[in-house]
Amino acid sequence: MWFEENQGDFFKQSIKVEERVFEKKSDYQQIEIYRSNELGHIMVLDGAAMLSEKDEFIYHEMLAHVPICTHREPKRVLIIGGGDGGTAREVLKHKEITVDMVELDEAVIEASQAYFPAMADVWGNERLRLHIQSGLDFIAEAEDQSYDIILVDATDPKGKAEELFEATFYAQANRVLKEDGLIATQGSSWWMALEEHKRILKNIGNLFQIAMPYRYEMMVYPGCVWNFILASKKYHPTADINLQRADLLEPVHYYNSDIHKASFTTPAYIKKELLGIAKN
Repeated sequence: MWFEENQGDFFKQSIKVEERVFEKKSDYQQIEIYRSNELGHIMVLDGAAMLSEKDEFIYHEMLAHVPICTHREPKRVLIIGGGDGGTAREVLKHKEITVDMVELDEAVIEASQAYFPAMADVWGNERLRLHIQSGLDFIAEAEDQSYDIILVDATDPKGKAEELFEATFYAQANRVLKEDGLIATQGSSWWMALEEHKRILKNIGNLFQIAMPYRYEMMVYPGCVWNFILASKKYHPTADINLQRADLLEPVHYYNSDIHKASFTTPAYIKKELLGIAKN
């Protein structure tokens, strides 16, 4: 049995799976979980693989620790999305941080609790406050300059999630962030969806002093090489990295200061494509 995912009309990726162990149509999306001998459980939302037990730590460590180790002294973090719990798990490894997490679809949380035990412990953490509502609504109601960091752990910019990649949302994020705040967001892929990546980078870059893509590798994502985007009012992700925080952090399996800095390196042809859009 094979799980297949299309990327546009030119690329298809297949993963051998043993069985589909869970399927549910929530109010917002189709949720499926497959079991693979090689990758463990795989979560699929609306036909797109989101994570597997084998490599989820790469995505979650890179989304969480790169911005946290860029900021000088983060205390309050807002996570938009992230219903699987992995991003919150990583953020809460920093003992000085409290987290508000806003997830629209409670069914994603329930599926994660049942099939992804490595992320299950996060839900009982007293430094985590969970809000079941729209991320756009939550951030519109949040106080000015109330967060140090915002992490957007969203699905691809399609359907309901698309509003989390528009200029309107990023303007609200800018308002809610403190004067030295920063945001990191899912940024599509310069390898598989360059125009979409450029659009997201432009939307967020118009509102922040610094806006830079950084890359990570996920076996379950088509093409394997995907991007986050970090946008900052003050701190530069390679010039201002807190080396002690990055290298003394435990437990991590992928992230360290070398990976942090290397993730911002850009191929020559991508630099040309992002000229005038990326701000570094």
